[in-house]
Amino acid sequence: MNKLLQLICILSLSLYSVDSSAQIFKINITDYDGADADPILKALIDTEIIKVQDEVNQDLPSASPDRLMQGMANSSVMAGKGIGTDYASKMNVVLIGAGVGVGADLTKDKTTQGDISGVGVAPGLIIGANLGFLDAERILGMDTDRLNMYVNYAGYNYNHVLNDKPDKKSSIDAKMNAMGTHFRYDWIKGNDSKLFGWGGVKFHFGYEYNKTEITFKSKINQAVNTTSGGATITGTITGSPVATITSATHSIPLALSTDFQLLYFLSFYTGLGADINFGQAKGKGSVNANESTVSCSAGATCTGAGNPDIKVQPTANINGKGSVTPFTFRALAGLQFNLPWTRIFVQADKGLGNNLIAATAGLRFAF
Repeated sequence: MNKLLQLICILSLSLYSVDSSAQIFKINITDYDGADADPILKALIDTEIIKVQDEVNQDLPSASPDRLMQGMANSSVMAGKGIGTDYASKMNVVLIGAGVGVGADLTKDKTTQGDISGVGVAPGLIIGANLGFLDAERILGMDTDRLNMYVNYAGYNYNHVLNDKPDKKSSIDAKMNAMGTHFRYDWIKGNDSKLFGWGGVKFHFGYEYNKTEITFKSKINQAVNTTSGGATITGTITGSPVATITSATHSIPLALSTDFQLLYFLSFYTGLGADINFGQAKGKGSVNANESTVSCSAGATCTGAGNPDIKVQPTANINGKGSVTPFTFRALAGLQFNLPWTRIFVQADKGLGNNLIAATAGLRFAF
């Protein structure tokens, strides 16, 4: 689980742009001390500060805050699409299992160079039962022996160090909780052939909740020492800014699916779904940094400007919020390997008319 989440974290964060206008942590010049009167000196100072800023943000996501929040909310919904129900296991009495889902919003942010706008993860432990044991033969017009119920829940905390350099330490902390209730009704029965079986048509509906809190931490202790254009600029920029993204989303999924079995050991399933979604993601940042001094102390340009002491301060550029897309449609497909009482599956979901994707993998035991 740790290795999988580490891989997800690294891959997703590496897809973000480092466009300086949309980075999580920014280093602002609060006082030029007169250095801005010389355009050449001002440009030199600005260039050096941007270099430090890019170094601090190279491992972290980049997008305009509101678009990043919307992408995180959409990804949160997509991450839960395969962990709480079952599409191809032939459960007679009970099913138990575990899995993890990953969602991503691949919409490019028009205001930056970002290739991705959000990522979400949802862990899941699942237990299911056929409702044929109930005294009632039918519930809401559905035969209970063709109706399965599933409940899923999982919570997980994860920490990963992104960079452990002495002058720039950064890490990510993630707290994840996912839960849901699903029903599957075998609407049209298939055949029982193990050589080439058809599973019929199944109707799925339920409720999903996913909450993720991701905290980016950075400890800055970056030295500046450069000589250019007749000026020598030295100093150390320090600070410990923190940025947090919290997404909490709800989804009501509806889907139709069918599946095929080949030689018992292999099953393929596919389907179409529609989802009603609500919830949002919020971002907030804390500065946790005092002003640092960068001095222009040598060279004719510095002397001419009065050897100014420039004040800089790190800030967190992530305050914003974004709501999930309220109605989405998707296609799904999965591959399942059938062993005695054991099912291993992988599944992909793709949003229709948008750039939302999801992938799920898991292990289940069906009896």
